[in-house]
Amino acid sequence: MNITKTLLLAALGLTATLAAPVQAKDSNYAERLYEDYAAATDGKLSFVVTTAGKGSLQDLKGRPLSVYTGVPSYSIFVVEEALKLREAQFVPADLNEIYLDDLDFKVESFEKSGFPTETGSYRQLNVAVTLGKETRNHRAMEFCWNAQGRCVVFDPSVDFIDSVVNNLRETKASGWAPTIVGEPGPMAFQGENSVKAGRCGLASHPTWIAAEITWPARTVKYKSLAQIVVVTKNIGSARAGLRCNTSCNPAPYGWANASNAHAVYPNSVACDFAHIQGTSGKSGKYVGKSGCSHRFVLGAKFNATAKGVGLGVDVQIDWTGGVDQNGGAYTDTCGLF
Repeated sequence: MNITKTLLLAALGLTATLAAPVQAKDSNYAERLYEDYAAATDGKLSFVVTTAGKGSLQDLKGRPLSVYTGVPSYSIFVVEEALKLREAQFVPADLNEIYLDDLDFKVESFEKSGFPTETGSYRQLNVAVTLGKETRNHRAMEFCWNAQGRCVVFDPSVDFIDSVVNNLRETKASGWAPTIVGEPGPMAFQGENSVKAGRCGLASHPTWIAAEITWPARTVKYKSLAQIVVVTKNIGSARAGLRCNTSCNPAPYGWANASNAHAVYPNSVACDFAHIQGTSGKSGKYVGKSGCSHRFVLGAKFNATAKGVGLGVDVQIDWTGGVDQNGGAYTDTCGLF
């Protein structure tokens, strides 16, 4: 992409509000997309979306989308889990991290995916995003084909927002969820010299002798505006649990399975997994994590390292790019009740 050309067009005012005539039925596809994205961050992010201009896709032919959105000055970073977006933060836009193909995309390319410009419409969007006490503004584009029931949003500050939200929606619709399973304990615990000392159980659930959380495997895909899958990640399952043994002491257990991914060049992916356990007195902890990162150039990194002792054990992730992962920790205490 010719970034110098794009910046020149912006300087000439070509990223100002589009003034094409209204020809399309109003859509709230973008508003619902941003609402679901914000909800997945547990409200840490909020968006206000307004329409700056709208019309027929025919009016946009011949120019890259960067003319209408500008080149982003910031990006929104999140860690993607199956149903949540964590660690939301503003980061300075890095042209080495942004998917440049969509910035250089021209609407006539939709034809290759079966979406004619003659029947398509657009909305140019003003997006105000708030994180904590800070609000920033940028431009985005919504494209719709009402007769085909299809819409897509391009937001240069929120990489692959369509793919991210649709991955969340599809995962939820599939019934995916971490599962918690408990094992009922014996009615009583025999102490030393066969003296009945009480019932051994978990502090979190005294009638259970063991409990575990399982994060099922899942697949996520990232598509370009032309609906080409550019990154596919198969995120491995993970489990973390704790059992009280016959002496009513903690015995953490679990696993993390490997993840794998592939990408269309020059996109890159990296995957890893790790797990660790630790105990301290009557308490125990197990941690297992598996995942992948993607980057829209070479150099993606995802290194999982198990560290620590006792209840301080953890799996730390060192990454470059966008992250999808499974897993977590389970901590509990064995006691007599």
